[in-house]
Amino acid sequence: MNDDSGPNDETYFRSLREYSRVDGFLPLQIRLVGEGECNLLCSRSSQESVLTEHPDMPETDDRVLTECLRALNAKLDTIIRMLAFQTMDYKSLKLEHVNISAGGIYTFCPSEYSPGDMVEVRFMLPSMPYTIFYVYGNVVRCEPARGKFAISVEFTEIDEDIRESIAKYVFERQREIMRKKRRP
Repeated sequence: MNDDSGPNDETYFRSLREYSRVDGFLPLQIRLVGEGECNLLCSRSSQESVLTEHPDMPETDDRVLTECLRALNAKLDTIIRMLAFQTMDYKSLKLEHVNISAGGIYTFCPSEYSPGDMVEVRFMLPSMPYTIFYVYGNVVRCEPARGKFAISVEFTEIDEDIRESIAKYVFERQREIMRKKRRP
């Protein structure tokens, strides 16, 4: 058995399939990590919220009115968060077709990378509150395709909470796909 585990090693590819995968479209961006950054890598997430001071809603004797006001308040809070979120880092992310798992991602990008390059993958999952995830990984494969480059990245620097968020997204997306297939 060869001790040099690399992209052509069958065991290596089997390990990449440890997690369930799903196709989808996610806002994302990939960038090459500079040599000076490699020792400082730490996956993270960034949630955007708007904190404002508002007086508590007064209680009313009418339960239906109270529930309607709470629902309206929640909708307004969501709209405010969405508007505030659009002003920051989210705009640099482009919606791309992906095949994602808790262990890595396959997608298309405008830049060519070499196997072994360390890259930062920034992406959002469709969840509330809106969260941008920053994870790091090694390029496994990068080939010209569709006027871009098809890239496979194995996540190597990823917090377990982020890995769980991805796994949850994959599970929910698979359930959604199965429900659609069952409908007549």
